[in-house]
Amino acid sequence: MKPRNFKLLPLLALALVALTATESRAFYEAIGAKAIGMGGAFRALADDNSAIFFNPAGLTQTKRYTIGAGYTLLRDNSDNFNYLSSSVVDTKTGPMGAGIAYIYKQKNRDASSTQTQGDIQEVALALAQEYAKSFHLGFTTYYLWGKPQKGWRLDASALFAPSQYIILGVMGKNLVELKGDTREVDFGLASRLGDYVNLDFDLLWLPKAKTDNLGYNLGIELVARKEFFLRGGYSFDRTNQDWYGVGIGCHFPKGTIDYGFRREVGGSDLLGHWVEITVSI
Repeated sequence: MKPRNFKLLPLLALALVALTATESRAFYEAIGAKAIGMGGAFRALADDNSAIFFNPAGLTQTKRYTIGAGYTLLRDNSDNFNYLSSSVVDTKTGPMGAGIAYIYKQKNRDASSTQTQGDIQEVALALAQEYAKSFHLGFTTYYLWGKPQKGWRLDASALFAPSQYIILGVMGKNLVELKGDTREVDFGLASRLGDYVNLDFDLLWLPKAKTDNLGYNLGIELVARKEFFLRGGYSFDRTNQDWYGVGIGCHFPKGTIDYGFRREVGGSDLLGHWVEITVSI
């Protein structure tokens, strides 16, 4: 067997995701301008670097070696938070793919609050294997340290794409749970209608919750001239904090630029802007 030489290894130090957040509900959605533009519906499509968090099995859908960077401005109530992100993904060297990220989460410090809020850091490593052209498996393991949490957790996923018209994804989150986290199972169904329309529908399920245990994401992407993308989506949140997303994208021969916007329905308590640049090598 011919040995594989992953280009990813010399660039581990470049895989950084610096996050500023107030609570875990923003963690997964803090990354992925494309996914946000589609209302968070990305568990089946999962075809960019944010698949590390949405569905790591999707990393091996395409052969690529990409480095991504992004900025997010998120407003929650009267507070503003900034997110800086970058990622490295290598799937060019064989049927196996890998992605890595370092995450720094800085919680808001409110002088009037009596609660202790510290910074949290997390290292994430994703691996994916293509067993056939239509079947992929993947997992992401995280090690987290800081106040008030410390430990590791594990996500695992699968993706089945018998054709471009039917793509099925499943994602198990927090299979190894940290204190305060909740186990979650996500299901995704996507379809690529030729070269012009991409659709994704996600079902988010909390198996241990007796009430408010289901959420739904719907998203659409329209492709113009294979270079420009218009996106829209809606999230039916299990906590009754529904939100919508819109976005645009532009693909170049060696990279992409994506923008996503999110806003809570019926109020302005939560809104955000996502800008990401990805370079292919």
